[in-house]
Amino acid sequence: MTLKKLPWIFAALFWLGAHGAQSMAEGSLPSLDAGDLAQGPYSSMHMLLQKTFLKIDVATIEVRVDNPTQTRLAGLAAGKAYSEALADQLAHVTIAAPRAVVQMKFKRDVSLGRWIDVVRENLEQARKAGLIDRGLEQKVGGELPSSFAVLKSRGYQKNDRLLYSVQTGKLRTVVFSASGQVLLDRDDLDPAVTKVVLASYFAAGSDFRDPLLRSLFDNNR
Repeated sequence: MTLKKLPWIFAALFWLGAHGAQSMAEGSLPSLDAGDLAQGPYSSMHMLLQKTFLKIDVATIEVRVDNPTQTRLAGLAAGKAYSEALADQLAHVTIAAPRAVVQMKFKRDVSLGRWIDVVRENLEQARKAGLIDRGLEQKVGGELPSSFAVLKSRGYQKNDRLLYSVQTGKLRTVVFSASGQVLLDRDDLDPAVTKVVLASYFAAGSDFRDPLLRSLFDNNR
């Protein structure tokens, strides 16, 4: 998996500045260990993204879903071998999850400018996949620099963590520094966010879908 394919890494991120997000959200900070998320078999997925030729780690990604989604995933996958047909079903269930947390932990520095470039590339891919229309692609892409101005000079640094807390009708995004400082904390209340964020990870053709879904099987053999 190459660094050139980073656009799909940032698929969920482009929503953060699109719809009047708050500068500081309310409530407990997002966590993969949140009490309303499932534990045990078929509750979590993970992957490592690397630069293929140099074997340099770029980021780790973890996904954890709620109990109803865990039950549906287990019903589909238990006792079966991974296949593309099964992957389609599992992806559909995950995209429809009413509650999930996604965490990306950076293993190298990524400048904000580079990040914005790949997000805009991903917006085009998302539109071609039928996830958004051209108007929304242009709107969100144009707002990215101001929405993420707080990271303009700093960018994303090694061991920063970016978490998305997804629930029906709400996306909360928090960026933590390596030391645990909250750098960004935003709510997005657009009703389309939940489906699109998860779809960006599990849509056919994304760099995430196959390794994440395969890890579901590895975790629960």
